[in-house]
Amino acid sequence: MPAIARKALESNLALAVDVREASEVMASSIDCPQLLLYPLDQLNDLSSELPVHTPLIIICNHGIRSVRAVELLQQKGFTEVYNLDGGMHAWVEAGLPVAGDGGCGCGCH
Repeated sequence: MPAIARKALESNLALAVDVREASEVMASSIDCPQLLLYPLDQLNDLSSELPVHTPLIIICNHGIRSVRAVELLQQKGFTEVYNLDGGMHAWVEAGLPVAGDGGCGCGCH
């Protein structure tokens, strides 16, 4: 999925929403100019700021928090919301562009 997500983001067919904490994103994130930061613990309150009819690719370190974020957004009426399977870890493993220190943020790289 990371390669497909990258193509969608580069083609402006989707927006990237990172649900990690700001410190995690600052350390390492996907290299994407339209990356949005909505930490999971704030997503419920901030979700009204997101475009409901735009495909959203939800990102975290390993795809666990992003699954919860996808479920929350779907409950709020978002229909085109997708989990980046494997999260930043899978993105890094696929050799895709990364901003920051370059790891997935959990210390495994």
